[in-house]
Amino acid sequence: MAEVRVLVGTCPAEFDRAPDRNEVRAWTVDLARPPIPADELFQRLTAEEQTRALRYKIAKAREQFSIGRGLLRELLGACLNVAPRTVPLAYLPSGKPVLTEETGLHFNVTHTDGIAVIAVSWHRVGVDVERVRIVENEDGLVRRYFSPAEGAAYRALPERHRRAGFFRGWTTKEAVIKAAGATVACLADFDVELDPERPPCVNAVRDPQLTGPGWVLAEWTAQTDAAIAIAVEGVGALRVEKLHHE
Repeated sequence: MAEVRVLVGTCPAEFDRAPDRNEVRAWTVDLARPPIPADELFQRLTAEEQTRALRYKIAKAREQFSIGRGLLRELLGACLNVAPRTVPLAYLPSGKPVLTEETGLHFNVTHTDGIAVIAVSWHRVGVDVERVRIVENEDGLVRRYFSPAEGAAYRALPERHRRAGFFRGWTTKEAVIKAAGATVACLADFDVELDPERPPCVNAVRDPQLTGPGWVLAEWTAQTDAAIAIAVEGVGALRVEKLHHE
């Protein structure tokens, strides 16, 4: 299986092309300063999505939904050469949005406080972003959501690496289950590498939903404190390349 490039850039106002077959495109979005105003992106949404946006009572949440979904439609529309509002989106039981027409294109979107990431690939793909911060009861979250093997690995890390190990584990595991269309009920059913001094990887899989050609992981940071992880199915390796010209 070939190496695939993960091209990482800031979300542009105009999207140029779909990824090549040996590429994953990943755009980061500053939700406070989107490349297209939120009210314009709202007009790209379907009537159902506009209704959903208006259900948010807090203006910030409403705007962030419109920005994320509107830019996703802009991006997919450019990739498929259709108008943003006509991009055929539906939702899996897990809540993951998917294309309802067989195009071969896969995508995933994630967001946390102030930042979103949209990834597009010709392979199944999942992405997760988290602000690296102090988390109360970090040990308890590891016991609850991580596998026994990961819990042991976390406790074996030097104290100075535990926070990085926690966020490495959380983001890579979320990326895998999002790529697979699974739910958090599967979080303990596979093991990832927690040691931040080693490359990210999946060490073991025990859930049938997650088995197949295999998951390859990569990670990078944005805005200095945002940890981002991506999972791509059925490739040989991932190489992250940050694009500074977008």
